[in-house]
Amino acid sequence: MDNLSEKKYLYEQMQSIIDERRVLTKIYTELQERLAILDEIPIDQQTQSTMLKKEAEYQRYMLSKKENLNGRVPYSIISLKIASLLKDAGRPLSNKEIYELIMSKDQLSLTYKNLTMNILPRMNKDSVVNVEKAYRGFWQYRRK
Repeated sequence: MDNLSEKKYLYEQMQSIIDERRVLTKIYTELQERLAILDEIPIDQQTQSTMLKKEAEYQRYMLSKKENLNGRVPYSIISLKIASLLKDAGRPLSNKEIYELIMSKDQLSLTYKNLTMNILPRMNKDSVVNVEKAYRGFWQYRRK
């Protein structure tokens, strides 16, 4: 083989390699694009589900705020429930008995200390609520 024919053969081989490389590059870029599309789908779904969870959480918060379910129970409701408990009992009840009855019957969010230190003494001073202190640690329904 002479130099000229060998050069021609080498150029043809180089050209076929370049063509093959172009095809492989095209296939590689198509695969990369497909992979990017597949990666974007779960991210969008995750983002969407995260946003929905946040929206649902916000709605629950707003509903609880609107309905006043943030753990606080108004004094008026607690005092009326305690007064009805004492009236139904017909006898003086201890602080502990009142607390246990309220927690089991009404399931209010209330601590024992708050009941004994704040609510019951306030009820004793309140003229609207018919509850009075019978003796130390015991409360009764006030008869008119």
